[in-house]
Amino acid sequence: MTRLLLTIGLRCLLCAVAAALFWRWNGPFGLVFAAPLWGVALARPLLDLASELRHATRRAAYAGTGGRHFEHRGHAIDILDDDDHHRWLSIADVRKLIPDLPREATLQRQFPDAVREDAALKGWRISAEALMAYLSKATEPESLRFRNWLEREVVRPAAITRRRLGIHAGRPLRVSDEGDR
Repeated sequence: MTRLLLTIGLRCLLCAVAAALFWRWNGPFGLVFAAPLWGVALARPLLDLASELRHATRRAAYAGTGGRHFEHRGHAIDILDDDDHHRWLSIADVRKLIPDLPREATLQRQFPDAVREDAALKGWRISAEALMAYLSKATEPESLRFRNWLEREVVRPAAITRRRLGIHAGRPLRVSDEGDR
């Protein structure tokens, strides 16, 4: 970033010298010839500066998420990777997208090993695979869009990472019969 600012400063200085020379030789009419020089000299560095500021702003904004930022249709979802690279979604965040999601106790009865309380979040988490299993019965358009996004952006990349790292001991998804009642 400092190199870019130095480039802009140097080009401004050179353009100012050129504009002063044009003024001296042609008077005010010389500035007409100097104006395009400013545009040519500063266009690319200013665009690069805007891009750099955008990236710096994003880095600063997402610094606290630790690489866990996922977003579906403008709603941020906190997703945590465990040691086996299984992903756990915040139920409170999922509930913003799927308001008719059952309570945590109901989900825990239906998926005993896939719903847990997270002390750091001060809330509950559900594994992405269990949420996919729950959403497999969904018929609402918003739930179907969320299920497709979940599979494409969360479940499949985690499975690819586990396969790449050689983690074959997948967590069996145990579904209780009580959840259907």
